[in-house]
Amino acid sequence: MLLNWLIYVITMMVLAISATVFTERVFVVLLVFGLMIPVVSLFVMLLLRNRVVAALHADTDACRSQEDFRFHIAVTNHGHMPCGNISITVSKEDALFRDSETIRKNTAIAGKSKSRCDMAMYVSHCGRLQLTLRSVRLFAPFGLFSTCAKIDNAVTVFDVYPDDVEMTVSPARENPFAYIAEEEYSTTRPGDDPSELFGVREYQPGDKQNRIHWNLTAARDELIVKELGLPVDTATLLLFDVYELPRKDGEEIYDTLMMTLCAVARQMIRSRRIFYLAWINRSEGESAGAWRNRIESEEDFLFALTQLFDVRPTQRDVSVTEMYGGRFAKERYRNILYVTTELTRCADEGLQRMRYDSNVTVFEIVSASGNGGVRVREDGVRLQNIRVDHVREDVNADIGC
Repeated sequence: MLLNWLIYVITMMVLAISATVFTERVFVVLLVFGLMIPVVSLFVMLLLRNRVVAALHADTDACRSQEDFRFHIAVTNHGHMPCGNISITVSKEDALFRDSETIRKNTAIAGKSKSRCDMAMYVSHCGRLQLTLRSVRLFAPFGLFSTCAKIDNAVTVFDVYPDDVEMTVSPARENPFAYIAEEEYSTTRPGDDPSELFGVREYQPGDKQNRIHWNLTAARDELIVKELGLPVDTATLLLFDVYELPRKDGEEIYDTLMMTLCAVARQMIRSRRIFYLAWINRSEGESAGAWRNRIESEEDFLFALTQLFDVRPTQRDVSVTEMYGGRFAKERYRNILYVTTELTRCADEGLQRMRYDSNVTVFEIVSASGNGGVRVREDGVRLQNIRVDHVREDVNADIGC
C-alpha cells in the first residue's frame, strides 16, 4: 500500500507541474480527478467496514502426509458496495515442532453476496496441525486505503495421518508359557459362547431355535433371539513412547515412529487380535500417568491416534513401561510390544519388571544410516530396529531369527 501512495504522489506532482506549465485544460481536469481519488477510496472503505465477514472452514477433519489439506474461506458481503481486491492470509503451525508456514490468496466479492475462496496447504509430516485465518484485508480502488474484515471462525485443528505401511507377519507370537487367568469377550462382535450374552435381536430365517429368547419373545409378541459372546484374547499390550526429538531430522523420526505404530496396530486388527494400546497421558492440571485404550477395530485405533497426537516428548528418565507396570501391576500378557524412539535404561528396567513370561518385542527407531533388522538379546527380548526412510523394509524384517 505504501508503494501505491508513492506512485499516487508522484503522479499528482507530475499533473500539477503539467497543469502549471501547459495551458491545456486536460491537465487541470486530470489533476482534479486525481485529487478526488483518496476521497472516493476512503468513502468506499467506510461503506465496506464491518459489512464483510469471513470464516475459515476445513473441507475434511484429517488427511495423510504427503498430501494437500484442502479448506476454504467463506466471505459474506452484507453491504451493497463490491470489493475487487481482498487479500487472505492463512498460517499453518505444527503443534509438536512449532514450524509455521503462511500462504496468501486474493479474491473479490460483489455487493450483497457470498464468495468461497478454495485453498490448500501441502503437509509433509504427520501430526496435529493448526490452521489460523490471520487476516482478511479489503483494499479500496487504487489500493490507497484498506480495512480488515470481521472474522467469525479463525482457527481449525486437523490431524495428519502417517503413510500406510503393511506388516505381513503378526508381531504377536504364540506363547504357551504365559498363563492368562481371566477371559474377556468382544464388545463389537458376537460369537458362540453360551456362557456370555452379547445381545438380542429380531429373529432371522436360519437362526437356531435353541437361541430364541422366550421371555422377550412373549413380552414383545415377536421372535427374539440371543447373540452369544465371543471370547477374545486381550493378552497383547502395545506400548508407545516418544522421547525428546532432535531439531535436525526430528520430523522424519516422528513420522517413522508413527508409521511403525500404525503398521503394528493395523496388522493385529487385520488378524482380529484385540489388544491394549498404552501411552503416557498428560492432562492439563494433572500429573503424568499411564493411559490405555482397548483396540478392537480400525475405528478404535483412529480414536486412540487422535489422542496420541497430543502426546509430547518425555525426558529419558520417564517411560510408559515403568508407569504402566506400576498402575497395572497385577496384569499379565502373552505379548508385550514396545514402539519407541529409544530404548532407554528406564524403559528397559520397566519392561523387565512387568514382562514375567511375556514375549517382548521392541521396535526402536534409528537413523537412516543405522542398522535395521532383528536381534535377540540373552534375556529373550527381541529388538527390531526401524530405520528412517526404510520403514517398509524394516517392519517386515525376519522376526523369527
